[in-house]
Amino acid sequence: MSKEKLNYRVVIVGAGPSGCSAANTLLDNRDDILIIDKESFPRHKPCAGGLTPKTVKNLPFSLKGLEQHRSESMDFKFTNGKTVHLKHNEGACKMVIREEFDNHFLNFIIKKGANLIKDKVIKVSDFSDYVILETEMYLIKCEILIGADGANSTVRRLATNLKFKNPVFAFEGLVNKESCTKKSPTKFIFNKLGYGWIFPKHDHYNVGIGNLIYDSSEPKPKKNDLVAFVKDELGSDSLENITGFPIGTEGVDYVPQSERIYLIGDAAGLAETLLGEGIYNAVMSGKYIANAIISSPDINKVYLNYINYLDSLKKELSLYNKGAKLLYKKQRMSYWMLKLFFGKKFMDGYSEGKTLTEIIRGKYPFPTI
Repeated sequence: MSKEKLNYRVVIVGAGPSGCSAANTLLDNRDDILIIDKESFPRHKPCAGGLTPKTVKNLPFSLKGLEQHRSESMDFKFTNGKTVHLKHNEGACKMVIREEFDNHFLNFIIKKGANLIKDKVIKVSDFSDYVILETEMYLIKCEILIGADGANSTVRRLATNLKFKNPVFAFEGLVNKESCTKKSPTKFIFNKLGYGWIFPKHDHYNVGIGNLIYDSSEPKPKKNDLVAFVKDELGSDSLENITGFPIGTEGVDYVPQSERIYLIGDAAGLAETLLGEGIYNAVMSGKYIANAIISSPDINKVYLNYINYLDSLKKELSLYNKGAKLLYKKQRMSYWMLKLFFGKKFMDGYSEGKTLTEIIRGKYPFPTI
């Protein structure tokens, strides 16, 4: 049985924040686009669900009806048992539930005119003048393919020879507040390879543990580690929806291998390693690839414009990598730096929507959109 043939200028695989961000910008230019996702929305998405102000100000909609909690204070607990408490009246993070947030974003761009297909990509063929995607139901021809399909990207696997190992791994779960004998603000609990987190929502906590620094001699976190973490920090034995997932953090090594195929968000490994934030770079990489496409009909210029953005992003990611190694490997020093010198500057900067480069060096690191 022959498959139906479709033709679009741009095809985006993945309907999460990076794919929806790219689609939103392309639709502003009335581009002919198709989004493909293998899941039906709303769908479960493992993620702590914290949106920093720099992310929120780059969304095309408000968080009214989506915001579960605003974190005006954050606790940072170190292995010596000491805690640094930071506060800002504007709040350094807004909490959402990712299933709801992603579904809202997708519905927003569908209402704007995006075409959506629930399907699975099984083959990608890159020709000089176009790309052919084969899905379970269609043969789709496009000028440009965007892979926005997460840390386990199918597009990356089928269309590139990039071998991201995704060694950074986390477990998360949900804890009903009524089951807890201890209360908690937004909290990070550090160890030598990463951190645990407690993110308050309306009636529950999103909790997790992850290793943000790869060390082959150290075991990855396990489900039982999360159970023990919740018992210690919240005094609860009630842990639901436990999910393990990789975090795409290898973006410093990403270079597009084709002028017609691009990766964005976690598919390109653009999450940072200091606190594991991925949504900001997902949203911004979607905007940048879309603007690169809009900026010129010349495919070579599209490539060069996106490379220019990636080069600046890699400097930002490298700064996060250096900060992560200092924070996790030298905790005594990090505690005193955060308590006496950098904590207030960090909290103020994040609450004002600044990037790490802006906070440290006073300069916005990315090209103007």
